[in-house]
Amino acid sequence: MVGMLICLENGLHRKFKIVRKGFLKVERLKYNIRWLLVVGWMCVIFYFSSQEGAVSHQRSFTIAFYIERIIEYVFARDIITDFNRKSFEFFVRKLAHVSEYFVLNMLFYKSFYAKERNYKKSAIKSFIFSFLYAVSDEIHQMFVAGRGPSPVDVGVDSIGMFLYLIPKLLKGKLKKGQGSVI
Repeated sequence: MVGMLICLENGLHRKFKIVRKGFLKVERLKYNIRWLLVVGWMCVIFYFSSQEGAVSHQRSFTIAFYIERIIEYVFARDIITDFNRKSFEFFVRKLAHVSEYFVLNMLFYKSFYAKERNYKKSAIKSFIFSFLYAVSDEIHQMFVAGRGPSPVDVGVDSIGMFLYLIPKLLKGKLKKGQGSVI
């Protein structure tokens, strides 16, 4: 009887190891995919910042034009006029920066958090890496025709980073029960 129990226990132990190995492979695959998404998004940002100034401006203008048409349709009147069109295009360009770095920071955060399971360390690392990429992106633009570096753009990029991280940090504080968040 004892021999049967030992045999049964060894069999279950081996099956557990096989299941655990399969689980670890899936986790490793997820981890690698997360980092591939980070690198892929960095390539997207690099592509957009590699466009010459005139091409970039024309694309921004086209996007602003379509957004303007949507706004006109929703509100049934022309809100964007010749007087505020330049400001609107500027707003659309800066919103693109915020969005790009919101996504980059999210991808960094998820990649770091998958390994460490520490929301605070993941948030700090994701901000640092996203910020450094924003700075390197502005340096890169020095070498693109019709473009140049802008510390203001790094600040705008940082807004996108903070928009992702602040709710994460507040949620982490609430989960941990570390007192008032206000």
